[in-house]
Amino acid sequence: MNARLLAMFRAGFFVLASAWSDASSVRAQTHEDGIVEIAAERLPPFTVFVLIDSAGGVLVPVMATAEYLGLDAQRSGSAITLPRITGGRAVLDGGAPSLTMSGETLLLAPADVVVREDDIYLRLPRLEQLLEAEAILDMAELTLMIVRGVPFPAQQRLVAEQRRAMVMARQQFGGGRQPDDTVAYPPVTGGAILDWDLSTVGLDPTRLTTLRTQLGGAVLGGNLNTAVTFEAGREAGDAVRDVAVQYHRVFPHGSYIRQARAGDIVSSGIFSRFVRGVEISNRPYVRTHELGGVLVQPDLPAGWEYEVFQGNQLLGYSDAGGFDAISVPLRTGSTPVQVRMYGPAGEEVVSTLLYQAPVSLIPYDSVEYAVGAGRCEPGVCERFAHADVRYGWSTFLTFGGGVETIRDSVGEHPRFYAVSSFSTGTRVTGEVTVMPGALYSAVLAVFPRDGTSGQVRANLSRPGFGPVSLLGDERRRWDVEGTWYERRLSSALPVSQLRFGGGAAGSVTGVERWRISAAGSFRLGYVEARYDNERTSDRPHLLTARASVMTPFTAAGTTFRPMVNAALGLGGVGVRLVELGTSVQPLENAVLNAGLQWTRGYSRPALTLGLTARLDAATAALRVVSNPRGGGSSAALLRGSAALAPGGVVTTYPSARGGYAGVHGTVYVDTDADGRFSAADRVVSGARILVAGRAVTADEQGRYVAWGLQAIEVAAVALDSTRSADPSWTTARPAILVRPAPNMARRVDLPLIQTRELIGSVTAAAGVPTVASLTLQITDLASGVVSSTTTFSDGQFYVSRIRPGRYRITVSPASLAAIGAAVQGPPVEFTVPVSGDDTVVELPPLHLTTR
Repeated sequence: MNARLLAMFRAGFFVLASAWSDASSVRAQTHEDGIVEIAAERLPPFTVFVLIDSAGGVLVPVMATAEYLGLDAQRSGSAITLPRITGGRAVLDGGAPSLTMSGETLLLAPADVVVREDDIYLRLPRLEQLLEAEAILDMAELTLMIVRGVPFPAQQRLVAEQRRAMVMARQQFGGGRQPDDTVAYPPVTGGAILDWDLSTVGLDPTRLTTLRTQLGGAVLGGNLNTAVTFEAGREAGDAVRDVAVQYHRVFPHGSYIRQARAGDIVSSGIFSRFVRGVEISNRPYVRTHELGGVLVQPDLPAGWEYEVFQGNQLLGYSDAGGFDAISVPLRTGSTPVQVRMYGPAGEEVVSTLLYQAPVSLIPYDSVEYAVGAGRCEPGVCERFAHADVRYGWSTFLTFGGGVETIRDSVGEHPRFYAVSSFSTGTRVTGEVTVMPGALYSAVLAVFPRDGTSGQVRANLSRPGFGPVSLLGDERRRWDVEGTWYERRLSSALPVSQLRFGGGAAGSVTGVERWRISAAGSFRLGYVEARYDNERTSDRPHLLTARASVMTPFTAAGTTFRPMVNAALGLGGVGVRLVELGTSVQPLENAVLNAGLQWTRGYSRPALTLGLTARLDAATAALRVVSNPRGGGSSAALLRGSAALAPGGVVTTYPSARGGYAGVHGTVYVDTDADGRFSAADRVVSGARILVAGRAVTADEQGRYVAWGLQAIEVAAVALDSTRSADPSWTTARPAILVRPAPNMARRVDLPLIQTRELIGSVTAAAGVPTVASLTLQITDLASGVVSSTTTFSDGQFYVSRIRPGRYRITVSPASLAAIGAAVQGPPVEFTVPVSGDDTVVELPPLHLTTR
């Protein structure tokens, strides 16, 4: 129906509706009754009766309009009270015509307001004042559009219901992903990854050449790693300089033991020590950083609602009048939480909470331990043993402690310690370590607002327990450091970040050194000023200024972005230090560095040149340095890695890959539908595979391999059908989940099956108004996942791709309720076959009858 016919229809309805009015009231107030359609963004139109006075003015019913917009309006006799955006309530009094808002009363003309039993009617300009909105009347279309910058409660509620429906759907279907805890980790053996680096002292390899190798493989699901160093040349010592062997086994589903290590290991505890021994623990191999839940419950007045978001995900919400707390998952580090509060007048208040938690917190009510023992490095100690236990007392508090015992030439030395990590939630975090008589350490971090943070660290220790000190004659050492960051500055300032820092250290006799610094980052560089005072030096004062600036330029059609570095140091004797350097990337895979440094006391400056190139199979580096006293030195380095996959496929990398995992397999069309690759199947070349989010491509034999995955962690392997030559092919499951073992590639074949087209129709008996735009629900009977499609104007429907399986199709209850119909007979169930020549599945009609 076009706009002109619609206007004629409404005009006729306008005249007929006048018979509805109270005749005596019409004569007394000279008003005629009509109808208009009220509309607001996102809300369905709503038809109301209005009054038209002799001058053509339109008066709109206030209560009906407020109800449509979701405003909490209350009527008492000839007065209506409703909330305002700015707070408080507005009162419309039709008996003594007036409008009271924000404590001020505006007198109304008798023609502005009409009181009737069904409602109180208000002229449009006054309605705009009352609703704090703009009312646009189109007499040709008989529509009244109400627009306001702040959404009305009904608009907010509609959007919120859509968000909340998505939350319910997520909870019902669980995202269609298998929980990680159910993915098995078999004790496989095999694989090999070799990391290597070759270095020389000087450019003459016959002088001294060192080869360091690290060979890793999987043994019963664990990482067996052997590192060997070889030396050759005139200055070499023994051919084999060092051998280290380590075995690390992870039990991802273990309850009491999750990790076991043996061989040359680095111990846990508050001090890391190199030992040759064993250690077991129940600590997770890779932390999920999930610490538990924190309850969020804003203090709201009656009639308000709120929603809690983390990122773009809605975590929970309250209903009007309900104030149950919402649990927000707290994570290690920063957890931003946004609370949106909605008032009865459409008010919206957004508050951001930034929860902070140190990395040493562990999940609530959990216990983690580590126990180990072994022999120390020669010259350090004879034997070493330790035990460490941590307990998550609450989401914001972790207690722990332990003991380490060291045996040396003097005797056995047990050392007990206690540790604690805490957070106040949104402002302060801290860590405290106490080893009586040896070490007292504390770290305190504050977060006064978003983008601002500060940290203070302090230690009091005996030599050998705290920071490294060369002054061994003092029994106790202390040091303190502090930093302050400002990350969100005004756009009018030239710097984007500011950092202030300072520190001091000394002994029980007093301060021996201290420093202060200030630094700023801007779009193309970095600047810093620092003052150092070393009281034990003959030149105690040094003021240093540093700057790094990127200076883009174009040469021969290529744009270069070199970074230029400069430093100037001033002391009591004048200039003490001058540095100038640059770093430029002449090629995409190469970086060239050059530097010049002059220091007072030397006759000539030192010159440094360096080149690093990242090749396909290795990384090469060359460095040449001139000595200020004369002469110079040089060094060359070549490093890389090679990974062996089953079938003899070797993949090289320019960086270390030891300990990482891989996945390999074959992509094929499962012609015989047996789920295994056989002679009857056809390989698919060029298929794009997504492995843990990374894309790899199958070769001409349909084989693919992906390295560099995190071992033990669950990886999803799936076909990227959007980049496939034939988008109708898909896998039997959307994704295959696997836990790859370290240093080896697990086999994951991808059998492809063909999706089908689905067609059908909806027919109707007499009395059913339409078969167009009906929503059809298609339920996968195996998984319960529901998808939907919509009928065309003639009742036909079409689904371009549907996976093999058993399904049920029916018309959605909402569509049936809207047209007052029902489906004749039971729901239609059908099967999409795995194989076959037919690419289309045609369904029998769904027939509708009146209720």
